[in-house]
Amino acid sequence: MTKVYKLRTDISVFKEIPLDVEDIAEQLDADNRIMDFVYMGVKDKSLADFWTPVKTSFEPSPVYPQAVKIPSISTWTESCLIFSERAHAIFRLMLADYGEFLPLDVHGFTYYIFNNLTDVEPDMSKSWYAAEGVRRLESLVFGVDADSKLLFRSSWQGCSACFCNEAFKLLCDEYEIEGLMFLEDLLDVGYLAE
Repeated sequence: MTKVYKLRTDISVFKEIPLDVEDIAEQLDADNRIMDFVYMGVKDKSLADFWTPVKTSFEPSPVYPQAVKIPSISTWTESCLIFSERAHAIFRLMLADYGEFLPLDVHGFTYYIFNNLTDVEPDMSKSWYAAEGVRRLESLVFGVDADSKLLFRSSWQGCSACFCNEAFKLLCDEYEIEGLMFLEDLLDVGYLAE
């Protein structure tokens, strides 16, 4: 069984894209589809059929205004990722079965939102909620299904994170992809806990 990681951007070093669903809906003239953008990376909803490049920028996080680097790959809306042109060229064919790449225009450069459409259920013998009817995870472990998925999310966990397997991490290391933190604690609650 392969190792699984939760992905997060190190915003103390790397800038982020502060794009929100209202910006997307306005630029695509698609106010009637705003809920599709709200649930991007959560529901199995393809958006490529009407998507055109959305303009945005990289900015430092308000929490870390000193962040200056632009990431090769970063997280966006928890279960979606942002890929640079170089990272997209490396991964686009490898990730074609796991989601779709939606173009962004970042100061004249093309970046891509990876709309994660792959769901993996955890190993139910090792994963559980806090108590009957309480949707707080106490344990989250993925089994052999994660071995063959480079990137995925889990509806059992609310699709509120992007996960990867060891193969994806090794590819990022091999191609010197910067921006992602590979967390072994799959229940890490993020920046608010720091």
